[in-house]
Amino acid sequence: MREQQRKDAVWRFLTYAFVITMVVVMMVPLYWMLVAATLPQEQFLQFPPRLIPGTAFLDNFAALQERLDFLRTIRNSVLIAVVYTLLSLVLCSMAGFAFAKYEFKYKEPIFYAILATLVLPIQLLVIPLFLLMAQLEWTNTFRAIILPWAANPIGIFLMRQNMKSIPDALLESARMDGATEFQIFYRIALPTMRSSLAALAIILFLFQWDLFLYPLVILESADMYTIPIGLAQLTGFQRIYYDQIMVAATLAIVPMVVLFLVLQKQFVSGILAGSLKE
Repeated sequence: MREQQRKDAVWRFLTYAFVITMVVVMMVPLYWMLVAATLPQEQFLQFPPRLIPGTAFLDNFAALQERLDFLRTIRNSVLIAVVYTLLSLVLCSMAGFAFAKYEFKYKEPIFYAILATLVLPIQLLVIPLFLLMAQLEWTNTFRAIILPWAANPIGIFLMRQNMKSIPDALLESARMDGATEFQIFYRIALPTMRSSLAALAIILFLFQWDLFLYPLVILESADMYTIPIGLAQLTGFQRIYYDQIMVAATLAIVPMVVLFLVLQKQFVSGILAGSLKE
């Protein structure tokens, strides 16, 4: 018994040591970014590197704002990501409900065809989407960034897996009570999917927040730029503005950190719930 307890204690120690090491490894770059955002340009590449925050954050932000109007860039990214997330939540939840609870011709082939689009790299889709947006005269507009990705395959898959857990008898009893299909979806299905919706909201928001190549092709004017495009503008041929890049990167992660902290419990439970459904 004591030998087994000793082995368990050793394994527990090794597990905790490994986890703590991984946390430190992942947190060091984040801490360095926060420190670098407070340093002037001339101190950024000094050796040994400075690990204590400086006092130049406001000066760096002022230079960033003068060069890029970064507040407008943040507003654009937040607007696009929020609208996209809300629209995609509606479409993915409705599609997931249909695939989980309705029977129609070619349901399985259609579902697997949607999943198959996940293997298509975004680089392959950029040119066809750009040509389509040009024909619609939607270039340099936010709707051209939002609408092509609204029916997200990952979102449809996640919602379908979770919707399958709703008992069919519950839906049938609602129909017998005179509820319409939309009322069944809105009043019965959606309230039971709050954790899954929260998890999906984080996934969708992050997808749109980090999107770079497609907005770079579609958006033409600087006042329409999103954060990833704005960051790219700070890297020139003759000079790289490291101080401004670090300030911009620091501000760029704030919305994602806040969103995850608010929805972290729902995110974990929603992902686990989706992984356990057949």
